[in-house]
Amino acid sequence: MKIRLTEGQYNRLLTEDKDFGSLPDTFTPAIIKIFKLLNRNEQQYRTLKDIKDLLTQTLGINEHESNILVHNYMNKLKEDVDFDSLIGQPIDFIGTYTIKTIMPTVMMARTYIPGFVEVTAKSKEEALQKVMSGEYNEMYLDENSIEYGMPDLDYDPESDGEIMEDMVIDHVRDVDWDDREEIEDRIKLKK
Repeated sequence: MKIRLTEGQYNRLLTEDKDFGSLPDTFTPAIIKIFKLLNRNEQQYRTLKDIKDLLTQTLGINEHESNILVHNYMNKLKEDVDFDSLIGQPIDFIGTYTIKTIMPTVMMARTYIPGFVEVTAKSKEEALQKVMSGEYNEMYLDENSIEYGMPDLDYDPESDGEIMEDMVIDHVRDVDWDDREEIEDRIKLKK
């Protein structure tokens, strides 16, 4: 398979593996012209990202090259240097590095495991009404269930542990409890 490249594309490929990408390693009149343009219109750009986006879109350079230009522009602007005096001087290099590491992470997960809501009431109907109203003695998991040993976890990095009890009550409200064996007397549960 053959690929045809324009001369510009070929020259770009030859320079992309350099630290400065397609930029020269010294200030040129073209770079100084860009700096002066940015300086004249600085009120137009609210953030450094605005400047980087402008350079990337207008000059057709990549993000790395844009970062180098913006870094040098900002440093020379702070030093109050006459831009024309920079021609021929070396450009400061700045790069973006990605360092592979491990990250300590705390994750919250949500799942449904069979469990029990313990409530004191005069009848099964009253027990259901109390739980649906949020009145109960205790909630606990069925440690003998398959799901307890091997839960199907839904990871949620944001902390939402405070809604777990509400989720149990919502489940109780959603089930049709007519003649269900899940409503047991406390005495039967503790066997």
